[in-house]
Amino acid sequence: MSDPTNMPTPFETVQPPESEWAARSDKPGRSVFGNYKAETTLAGPVPAPHQTGPDPAASSAGSLPGSAMDAALARSFIHRFLALCFEDPTEERWTKMANCDCREVLQPAIHTLAIPALTEAARTFQAQLVPEAFDSFLTACLAAFGHAARGRCPLNEIEYGDIKADPLFQPHRLADLAAFYRAFGLEVAGNADERHDHICMELEFMCVLTAKEAYALGNQLNADAISICRDAQKRFLRDHLGRWTPAFTRRLARMAAGTPLEALANLTRSFIESECALFGVTPGSEDLLLRPVDAASETMCDSCGLNQLPPGALPQSPAAV
Repeated sequence: MSDPTNMPTPFETVQPPESEWAARSDKPGRSVFGNYKAETTLAGPVPAPHQTGPDPAASSAGSLPGSAMDAALARSFIHRFLALCFEDPTEERWTKMANCDCREVLQPAIHTLAIPALTEAARTFQAQLVPEAFDSFLTACLAAFGHAARGRCPLNEIEYGDIKADPLFQPHRLADLAAFYRAFGLEVAGNADERHDHICMELEFMCVLTAKEAYALGNQLNADAISICRDAQKRFLRDHLGRWTPAFTRRLARMAAGTPLEALANLTRSFIESECALFGVTPGSEDLLLRPVDAASETMCDSCGLNQLPPGALPQSPAAV
């Protein structure tokens, strides 16, 4: 029996031909996972928009429609694309996304999934993904995210949730994320600044899971291998990415109204909602509150690294006891 946690992804096994799927670059894309080759190319031919048919999640491994693998590849690309969008905003990165093939790559991936709301959200974001919109995007990012570990709209999962939860609830969530990553053979890169619950890291993990699913489908592995990949996606959406992104993206869209960042927030929310629907997962509430600010960590210097620690990791001062 093949072990899907160790099986390669299309990124690692295939050098794909030049096609519309290839977001060509002179060097591999950055990934927070040190042992994951996160090129921005996806293997395989360009899939045409598929017609509505059997639910690919319900298909069995010996009689899979071609659209099942196409959909997995498309979903993998979109997760990686969104992770790239939420990285630190630089003019160089924005220009590459706006001027190279990224916009053309995104379109067939979106069309493959054939979800009207997602198609419209992608169209709106693509219309604003132009070089001259960078200043607007950067200004909105600085206002929403700031320079500190926690801005007005945090990019980390454990900042959102029940403010009366057990103090160990948040550290347990971080531990659960680490367990997810380790279970699929992923190690966080030593130079990664993000915590395990950063939006980029969670999106990249879903990119890996969907790429592994595509590999399993394309190589007609047994049904158990495919089931393990999909079960991991369902649980990760239910317990993590799908739980907090509705609140994050709603908050972000309000704060970034009228800017490309608002369009990105709406695209992200629409895509994650479609992912939840695919697996029968109920998305988290858009009204999740932010956890109380840890005053001790907020006063620390950004360069010391202490503000990257999870809530509760800093000892209280005698005056606060």
